[in-house]
Amino acid sequence: VAGSLVFVALVFIAGALGLRLLRVAPLPAKDQSANRSPMSKPDSVLLPASETAAYVKYYLANPEIPVQSWQPSDADLKGLEANLPQVSNLKENGTGPGRHIDHPNEYFRQYLPIVQSGRRQIFVNAFCREERDYSDEWRQRLHIVYDGGKCYWQAFYDPLTQKFSNLLINGVA
Repeated sequence: VAGSLVFVALVFIAGALGLRLLRVAPLPAKDQSANRSPMSKPDSVLLPASETAAYVKYYLANPEIPVQSWQPSDADLKGLEANLPQVSNLKENGTGPGRHIDHPNEYFRQYLPIVQSGRRQIFVNAFCREERDYSDEWRQRLHIVYDGGKCYWQAFYDPLTQKFSNLLINGVA
């Protein structure tokens, strides 16, 4: 009986030590992408076709020019994202020539596919992340601001040539 009590005690101690060792053993390294919150949302969005009317109203110099929407492919949108750094090389050709955007990927971006004068393009409307905590409304409606300087900019992306053009940076009020 005494021998079996010693055996049970040793098994209990060994089990307790084994569990303790398991608790303090380091966890295997995790993939960095696993650290991203499953609830995090991308910094860009493809706007619904219904927002084409807002584009015509607020951004088109001549609202008589017919503008339609179209459905870009995943490859078109991936091409836009891959070529986004090109925006840094553009100089504004609006009211403040020579202004440029240093890090276009650091902005929230709205993508609106339009057909204008027979050309399929994607209108890019971008705004600062730091400004305030935006609700998800910007994911459904074109975000329009008339001033704000370099915190707001627009450009066009041509999926056929994979080039950006017509950079416009908001003025400062």
